[in-house]
Amino acid sequence: MTSDMPLVSIIIPVYNGANYMEEAIDSALSQSYPNIEVLVINDGSTDDGATARTARKYGDRIKYYEKPNGGVSSALNLGIREMNGSYFSWLSHDDVYEKTKVEKQIALIKANGGDEDIIPYCSSDCINERSEVFPHSLSQKPDKLYSSREALMLVIKNTAAGCSFLIPKKVFDKVGMFDEKLRYCQDIVMWWNIFLNGFSMIMSSDLGVHYRIHKQQVTQTMPELHRVEANKIAESIVPMFAEKSDKEFNFLYYYAKGEAVHANKTILRMCFSEAEKTRLFSFSQKLSLKLICFYGYLRPFIRKVYYRLFRRVKTS
Repeated sequence: MTSDMPLVSIIIPVYNGANYMEEAIDSALSQSYPNIEVLVINDGSTDDGATARTARKYGDRIKYYEKPNGGVSSALNLGIREMNGSYFSWLSHDDVYEKTKVEKQIALIKANGGDEDIIPYCSSDCINERSEVFPHSLSQKPDKLYSSREALMLVIKNTAAGCSFLIPKKVFDKVGMFDEKLRYCQDIVMWWNIFLNGFSMIMSSDLGVHYRIHKQQVTQTMPELHRVEANKIAESIVPMFAEKSDKEFNFLYYYAKGEAVHANKTILRMCFSEAEKTRLFSFSQKLSLKLICFYGYLRPFIRKVYYRLFRRVKTS
């Protein structure tokens, strides 16, 4: 292939994923973009070989690796080390790509002069265990180029979905690999680091990924462990967001706002303490954070009633 069609590496980390991974692999292999490789990383599955048997059915159509269990970060890092492509595309074993996901993102890069400092991000929707699309779940943004500071603000306000990115491999040379000490928050920390390091993002309205919502997800099964890790991350990220914040881009305030929704008083105290040093929070912002935190305490009860009434699967 010529440089007009750079190799794209689709990396699928999987742990005990035989239930959904075949659909994920099929969606990767059926991409309309012709120059891809698919790497499946088995992160020490303990399902009597079911995950391995599913992957090995594909033979040399994929590159298959097995490793001791170390979490998603370690599986992604192995994939990055082994990939031959110029671009990295993450696909969770329980999610599904649209057929044109990679093709449209490569076209978007070309339309912007092939600039590898611009990272494409596609729209997405949500599917259930039976691959049925949830009504009104399409997360669609207008086509727009965001500067690094605008992109950082966007991913602080709205949690970025990793499979929607197409990331030049050179990005990892600059910002480093996924933090293997993190097992639940490794993705959002990576996106923060990318945009803190000056990369920009181009949003596409094209649907590229179907994210599966099901009861076995980490956010559903281990919310307390997720919170412990988030608190640890805050020790380093709060001072950094404070340093980078100004009146136009108050990263610290919106980070605090996101944690207030979950009534995370530990992180809120860190944010208030750091904000006092440079007067980053106005009186109205402080008040709003306290009110949001109060709502955060009530939120689990409100959600519990909602999901019991409507029998929905929780998304966070």
